[in-house]
Amino acid sequence: MNPATVLSRRGILIGAAAGAATGAAAAWGRELWKIGLQLYTVRDLLKADLAGTLKKVALLGYREVEFAGITGLNARRTREFLTEVGLTAPSLHIEYARLRNNTGASFETAHWLGSRFVVCPWLDQEQRQTVDDWKRICDNLNGIGELATRAGLTFAYHNHDFEFSSLADGFRPFDLLFSRTDERFVKFELDVYWAKKGNVEPASFLNTHQSRFRLVHLKDVAKDGSTTELGNGTLEFATILDAALQGRVRHVYVEQDFSPDPLRSIETSIAFLRRHRLFSRGT
Repeated sequence: MNPATVLSRRGILIGAAAGAATGAAAAWGRELWKIGLQLYTVRDLLKADLAGTLKKVALLGYREVEFAGITGLNARRTREFLTEVGLTAPSLHIEYARLRNNTGASFETAHWLGSRFVVCPWLDQEQRQTVDDWKRICDNLNGIGELATRAGLTFAYHNHDFEFSSLADGFRPFDLLFSRTDERFVKFELDVYWAKKGNVEPASFLNTHQSRFRLVHLKDVAKDGSTTELGNGTLEFATILDAALQGRVRHVYVEQDFSPDPLRSIETSIAFLRRHRLFSRGT
């Protein structure tokens, strides 16, 4: 197919989805999302200069961030930095072991940051070998989620690709996560890159499970399978964002796991999103 034809069709799809999403938001009285950044993308820069890096993120146009652990100063001082540059942190990632063993302290960190969502980002391989392992994980997630609800927070689980691979007895971990966790206490954050790596179409998955997803990570899949800037890979973000808007997703975050120049990468990605007009004017 002629490359110009591909680009033309892509533009038509993006324009149509943007119009549909804008109409849906107006009908529901909802504000379109502010553009967020998962700070794992700039983790090395944060370690070197927390305040300066947050300022650069804000200057690029991001208005929300999601922490992958607090780097450097305490949560109260970090929130002061956020306020100074016009950022908020609606959610943060806290490792599974800490959520289980230091639940109260984890939730206190979220409150200090002004976060509403606490997300479990990863499970070590030795913890998730069998169906029984996953059943135990689901029970633990339910317990953490119930405590989070009591603390005025919403608990969510973030995927990689292993949740979409069948275990030895044919069970797919994500099916167990959906069926054995209590919807009142456990929500989900869809990482579209890892979903695609797990042979799942992100938009269809969001549409099928609208009630469970509250957060989305936006990463593009390069032709070699690595993460790349939005618009430089193979994912159709118009349909993904439209599916997210039609559901109950509240926050979306750009993320790129690895980049030789993270600031340049997140600038490229936010420019791509702005062109598609799926975000509030505050961005």
